[in-house]
Amino acid sequence: MFTPETPQHTGADEELNIDDINELDDTDVQGLNLDSGSESTSISTDKQQGHQKQDRGLKRSNSPELNTVQDEGFDQKADFLPRVNMGSPFSSGVDITKAKSSTQSHDNPVANQRRLSMAQQSRFISYCDDKLMNIQRKFVQSRGLAEENGYTGLAPLLEDLKTVLDFLWYSIEGVAATESLLAVDLDSLTHEQYSSTESTDFGQMHYLLRVADDFLDYLTRFNLNSLSQEEQHKVLSKAFKFLMILDKIFARSLEGLVPGNTKMTGTEVVRIAGIAERTRMVVPRFLEEQRVHGYHFEVSKIYEETLERCA
Repeated sequence: MFTPETPQHTGADEELNIDDINELDDTDVQGLNLDSGSESTSISTDKQQGHQKQDRGLKRSNSPELNTVQDEGFDQKADFLPRVNMGSPFSSGVDITKAKSSTQSHDNPVANQRRLSMAQQSRFISYCDDKLMNIQRKFVQSRGLAEENGYTGLAPLLEDLKTVLDFLWYSIEGVAATESLLAVDLDSLTHEQYSSTESTDFGQMHYLLRVADDFLDYLTRFNLNSLSQEEQHKVLSKAFKFLMILDKIFARSLEGLVPGNTKMTGTEVVRIAGIAERTRMVVPRFLEEQRVHGYHFEVSKIYEETLERCA
């Protein structure tokens, strides 16, 4: 097929003489492809091929293998439901029922709690320093220096940190098991309930902030990939419960819902706000690196009460 020569166009300000138009000769007509049947055939063929591709695409999308690939990497509805039972004890050796019953009623909180003497405060500080130093030493040993003397996993470290946390809270409110804090609704507490109580504060907040900060540094150094799903769930349950207990303690301290209505100082508020924000960023990233799915509900609750009161 060849293209006939284009006739000359009229120039500017010239009139077209329709009587002087060259007609196509037989050679030009034979060179034109005027077969409409072949064009329609090619169009119908293209449509058929397009429908076949579309059908194959629909068949692939309905296949279970493709759905599995498409669903991989996407969160399921169950991932956003609570997975940690906050009413269960932190460790098997704790009687949660007894711990709750030992908590004073809201109408007469910590009526017999008093501030420690100077000598008791000195022993208290020495104990906390030694305990936190031992935890740090065992953690460093577990990194390869002396693994037989270090922590075998995250769970034993959380148990030791929880012991320090219980000791600190007992010096503030006289309640040994901090698990009982998880059952207390902060909105049900009022400042009047603590107005007639004596302040028990002598700097425990320094150690509470240190425990919260150290926990985050320790958490990201452990590997959960080698654990089974059941073991992972047990360890993560301890971790989220520990964070929830800290959240309750800091939220009450921000509101002054502790003996003597003692509130955090401005410096302490800035410190806990930074720790809380960093924890909310680090924990989800840690779970993603460990390929742990779910726990979205628990992640959303990290320091929720604390940050609401820091704003």
